[in-house]
Amino acid sequence: MAEEQRTVTLRLPSTLSAYSGGKSQIALQASTFEELLAQLKQHHPSIWECLCTEQGQVKQHVTIFVNNEVIRDTGNQQISLKPGQEVIVLPTFGA
Repeated sequence: MAEEQRTVTLRLPSTLSAYSGGKSQIALQASTFEELLAQLKQHHPSIWECLCTEQGQVKQHVTIFVNNEVIRDTGNQQISLKPGQEVIVLPTFGA
């Protein structure tokens, strides 16, 4: 599959813009959420470290939406991504 056909957009909150060179969106090549995390770790490791534990799981204080579904555990990492889709990262406030 051509790269442009697999491009998804990771939308970041302003609190992470310092780690992304001021960008609020990052284009990544991925067809699953797991691939997206792998691409993020390879190309934007400082953002990956803000979002994931050392084991590659989404941190508890981070909320990520894919297909209007919250991704919280490793069981959801195989969720499919469609070309042109947006994956939205929100900081979780409170305990």
